[in-house]
Amino acid sequence: MTEHHPRKGIELYREDDTYVVLFDLPDHDPEDIEVRWRNGRLHVEAVEGKSGERHRVFHRSIGLSSPIEGHDISASYEDGVLTVTAPISDETPEDHRIDVEY
Repeated sequence: MTEHHPRKGIELYREDDTYVVLFDLPDHDPEDIEVRWRNGRLHVEAVEGKSGERHRVFHRSIGLSSPIEGHDISASYEDGVLTVTAPISDETPEDHRIDVEY
């Protein structure tokens, strides 16, 4: 059985020419976190408790108000927080997966 828990903490702010998005994802294995840029939106999915019968899935899709440089999006996971940085650009980015560093 899958439980959805969409109420985890998220913080979004702009720092110069970059968006920074913080996701509070405690107790997650970084290998079970997927970050994608698709259809002009940032998508984050994290699975918790995959080994048992029951597991939880966190999924968020966030639109950013300015075009971003899709291939320069980066993601890192440390101390239960996923940090995604997305540089602002003049071009429309292509869809792709972002590797999470940990």
